[in-house]
Amino acid sequence: MSRLDRSALDRAGWQLLHRALDPARVDRLRQAFTTPDGSGTEHVAISDTTPAADEWRALAEHPLLVAAATHVLGDTFHVRDAHGRNPRPGHGQQGLHADWKALAPGEPFMVLTALWLLDDFTIENGATRLVPGTHLFCRPVPRPDAQPHAHHPDERIVTGPAGSLLVLNGHLWHSGRQNRSQGPRRAVQMIVMRGPG
Repeated sequence: MSRLDRSALDRAGWQLLHRALDPARVDRLRQAFTTPDGSGTEHVAISDTTPAADEWRALAEHPLLVAAATHVLGDTFHVRDAHGRNPRPGHGQQGLHADWKALAPGEPFMVLTALWLLDDFTIENGATRLVPGTHLFCRPVPRPDAQPHAHHPDERIVTGPAGSLLVLNGHLWHSGRQNRSQGPRRAVQMIVMRGPG
């Protein structure tokens, strides 16, 4: 399992942590997704009837997530939302966006975003793009619906194997990309907020 690099999280605003989940756990989490022959982006809500629901909920206590959230948000935080997301072939393109409004100088960070990769994230299947360092900007992000295909000169596409955890400061500019493969791009997406739940 990778170790959290707090200085990279401060400076760049993100880190990809390999081997956060073992293959058996990845397989159990995948059970909540349906077959990949539908259209659009599949969203999986977590309830008591979700296959492996306990496994999904336990992700909130994973030591890598807790370490990243504590570093970015402080000692008190909560998971506001956790769901499965699977942009099927031909879908998934987003405009660059942040998961919180722009901060005034001196305001604390309010949100951490986590993606648990349940499939390999590749160039072809639309791996997440992000713009390192933009969490430090005190200005609004471009509108998420504006020019979603536009390329940012500093963007980086984050590829990695299934079982990895991508943590990013929720104020960082990021987006999904179009899945141009013939397979799924399943992930668990979590929004972690500063303060008590």
